[in-house]
Amino acid sequence: MSFLLYFKDLFTALILRPLLRDPFRTTITILGVAVGVAVFLSIRLANQQTMVSFTESIDIVLGRADAVIRVEGMAFDESIFEKLHKLRQEIKAYPVIEGYGVESISGEVVEIIGTDLLQDSGIRDFSIKTVEKDLKGLLPLILDPKGIILPEKFVPGTKFAPGDTIQLLIKGKVKTLNVNAILENKGIGKALNGNFAMMDIAAAQNVFEKIGKLDRIDIQFINNENFESMREKIAPLLPDHMIVERPQRKNRQVGKMLQAFQYNLTALSFVALLVALYLIYNMIALSVVRRRVEIGTLRAIGATPTLIALIFFLEAGVIGAIGSVLGIGLGYFFAQFSLDAVSLTVNNLYAPSYVTEVDFQWTKMGPYFVLGVVLSFISALIPAWDAATTPPTLVMRRGSYDLKLFHGNRGLNMSAMIVVVLAAFCTQLPPINQFPYFGFLSVFLIILGLSLLTPAVLLWARDRLHFFFKNQFGGEGLLACMNLSQNVGRNALAVSSLAIAFMMVISMSIMVHSFRQTVIVWIDQTLRADLFVRVAGGRDIDYQHTLPSGSVEKLKSLKGVAAVDQFRAMDITYNDLPVVLATGDFSVLSQYGNLVIKSGPPSSKLASVMVNQNRAMISEAFSLKHKTNVGDIINLQTPNGPAQLEVAAVYFDYSRERGYIILDRTTFLNYYDETEINSFVIYLDDKNQLNSTRKEVLKTLKDHRLIIRSNSELKHQVLEVFDKTFAITYSLEIIAILVAVLGLFNTLVSLTLERKREIGILRFIGAFTGQVKRMVMIEAGILGLIGSVMGFIAGVIVSYILIFVINKQSFGWTIQVHFPYIFILVMVTMFWGVSLLSGLYPARLAEKLNPKEAVRVE
Repeated sequence: MSFLLYFKDLFTALILRPLLRDPFRTTITILGVAVGVAVFLSIRLANQQTMVSFTESIDIVLGRADAVIRVEGMAFDESIFEKLHKLRQEIKAYPVIEGYGVESISGEVVEIIGTDLLQDSGIRDFSIKTVEKDLKGLLPLILDPKGIILPEKFVPGTKFAPGDTIQLLIKGKVKTLNVNAILENKGIGKALNGNFAMMDIAAAQNVFEKIGKLDRIDIQFINNENFESMREKIAPLLPDHMIVERPQRKNRQVGKMLQAFQYNLTALSFVALLVALYLIYNMIALSVVRRRVEIGTLRAIGATPTLIALIFFLEAGVIGAIGSVLGIGLGYFFAQFSLDAVSLTVNNLYAPSYVTEVDFQWTKMGPYFVLGVVLSFISALIPAWDAATTPPTLVMRRGSYDLKLFHGNRGLNMSAMIVVVLAAFCTQLPPINQFPYFGFLSVFLIILGLSLLTPAVLLWARDRLHFFFKNQFGGEGLLACMNLSQNVGRNALAVSSLAIAFMMVISMSIMVHSFRQTVIVWIDQTLRADLFVRVAGGRDIDYQHTLPSGSVEKLKSLKGVAAVDQFRAMDITYNDLPVVLATGDFSVLSQYGNLVIKSGPPSSKLASVMVNQNRAMISEAFSLKHKTNVGDIINLQTPNGPAQLEVAAVYFDYSRERGYIILDRTTFLNYYDETEINSFVIYLDDKNQLNSTRKEVLKTLKDHRLIIRSNSELKHQVLEVFDKTFAITYSLEIIAILVAVLGLFNTLVSLTLERKREIGILRFIGAFTGQVKRMVMIEAGILGLIGSVMGFIAGVIVSYILIFVINKQSFGWTIQVHFPYIFILVMVTMFWGVSLLSGLYPARLAEKLNPKEAVRVE
């Protein structure tokens, strides 16, 4: 008990009172920690909510299914359902139709499933308001070929009741359906946040034009047998191309699709947290320096090193705890913005995302609080160790004490070089489970190496720059430059945090700009058609909506049309990873198109190796992920038997990171009885006839709603989606800069207060207040300049790691490096300017110091 009272008194006198006497600096540090925790938490919450939304909705829609039977990317004949009747003593089978429609009022995409309403309650939980789930209650719903059941909480901005009609855009046609009932807000009625509807299976087959077809069959095992034994019984009843899989497989596939995107975003947010922790590092180190006399006195009268270290650890813990609590609260507000940005990207690039709210529960925030506190303790390790191990005689000597670790010695420099070599080595290591763990480790090692090299850089800069600053700014410049070495440990902390924040900005800007320029060059080279046409409804990457192939034949006869290329795609899996199987007309592509080929024959020669040949072309992303190249064989299970396709070419593609397998239409029709198309492109004889041809296309295909974009319109849309996708990274960069500038501001204020005696002596020997103010401002400028230069160099290095290691291993894309010279120049200037501004308040403090008070001890 006496020890605790003793410790409490020491902590109050040594830590708590000084913190309360300096509320401004304490608040800045706590705020920095709060922002770092908030950024990390918001990204985690957004990622988790997006993933949970997918998995929960999939689980609700699949219900209590033990297995799912389907064909990849297409419907199948309903006679398969009848074959399962042989196993009626062991399984229950539930036929399902799946599809999408666009609600006319809100423009929202709605997922619709058609089931046998009389039997479906055995596998899916749903309750229909005012309707009993028996034959009498459900018969009116079953008999209506245009009947639909909507959830109680349908898409925002809409309100429907039984007896209303709803218009949905399905397969390019506006279909008016009858709202026959409302699902209660439980069970399947909660799926997809309301972007969901149910139909009887016969009505769904009618509306989606799938008469005699099914999309999947959900299976329940009657006797609770294990999956493998039941699959062995079911598989012989099915054609070879049909899949019997666990219902959880779809969740795993969604997880694999989103993994790289979400992990990269989380890693980026962690950098902001890392920069925030430099603030704690900085504050504890400066606390040690400012309390050096008290520490020495305590050590001299018998205080143990452990006790001293514990006091400063507790200071870090208090700051970390308060900052973490504030950060968690702030994270809730950040998370909504993050969720919007993440959902937009997921919706544009991966799968429909209907999540609109963050599931924030204080009871689940414990791990984030612990993370903030633990990292705060870690950030205090070195300064607390310094305080505990420095001899009392040295620590009490005025002006002699600084952080020992940051004196720029050879050992520190050697450690930095070893760390940089390790970073280079990590860039050569392969990914693990399609994720670049070693790539991110190399970035972390670059950050560590940068921090360790900072003291040496400060000393080098002092030796090289002091004559220049003396000539340009006189004595003020010389003193500011020499202060680099006088307080090298403390300055190193501030410069490191600045450099890391600027490194993040530079590396991300180079990567994003390079990616954007690469995409611009790619679309300029690849998108040669004059008009791009697809069925209206849903997103550009949805392949549910199709047109009859005869539509293309009608267009070929239009005046001014040189050629039409048709496109069909479907989502399949290859080596248990999602890919896109697509088909086009290579005879048209070779003559009019211009695919950018990585390996294989040039685009103009593709027709000779693809048309009526058993070959495939693959995208670069597919090639890298599946280690497949020209001459290799791709094996697919198709409705017309197994397909062994030789890879004829690998082409550059930046539209889908999962990868493409492209077949010529002649090859595709040999294996798939699917003649319908998703989209087509039109090449014109006269580009001046663009608008008139657009009108003719709409007139010719008036039975379908079409989206027609010109070449320039499509390119503009591609870049608009690209910029929205990277909007969240820009926000993270700004936050990291703000936190780092807070760190520099904190350091300059502390150094000014620490040098009161020096400033007082300067004033006594004739220095004017303006000269003292200029000295502090010049010092701020020097520190900002060094931080900017170091951050720029490290940023260029990290950008190459991002482009050639992390990006390539995550997404499989080759990006050509393009430097945003003007942006970098603006950022360097702005960053340096902000550093100068951060010196204004410390400079005013120095200007207002009373020289008599400052040197009273003398």
